[in-house]
Amino acid sequence: MPTPENHLDASTEAQTVPQDGASMPVEFIELGLGLEMLLDTHPAFMDAVKAAILPLDGEFLFELPYGEKPDGKGRVAAVRLAYAGDDEPRVAFVFLLDDGMETSIEASEGQPEHLRNFAESFVNVLEKIGRH
Repeated sequence: MPTPENHLDASTEAQTVPQDGASMPVEFIELGLGLEMLLDTHPAFMDAVKAAILPLDGEFLFELPYGEKPDGKGRVAAVRLAYAGDDEPRVAFVFLLDDGMETSIEASEGQPEHLRNFAESFVNVLEKIGRH
C-alpha cells in the first residue's frame, strides 16, 4: 500500500510537507487537486487520472488493481511527470484506496520493488518502440 513519503490524500486538504518532513513536488499537489475534482465526473479511475495529468504535460503509463481487500476498489496508476527544475520526467504512482473514495500520489522511491520495476520496464519498452 502507499507509504507516507511524498503522500497526498485527496480526500483531505492538500498537504505541502509530507510526514517525513521532505518537500513535496508541487506537481503532486496539482495532480491531487485535479484528480479530486475529476473523480466525480469520470466514472473510471483511469480516465480521471488521464484528465488530471493533461495540464501537467504528464504521461499516463498504466493502471492495475491494487489493494488489501480482494473485493476492494483499489487501483494504482503509473504516470510520468516532469518535476519543477528537472529536465527528465520521473515515474509517480496514483493510488485509489480500497474504499474507492481516497487517493494518494507518491514518488516511485519507497514503493514496492515489483511495482517500481514494472513501471521502469514499461517506460523502457515505450522508449524502444519509439513513442518517446
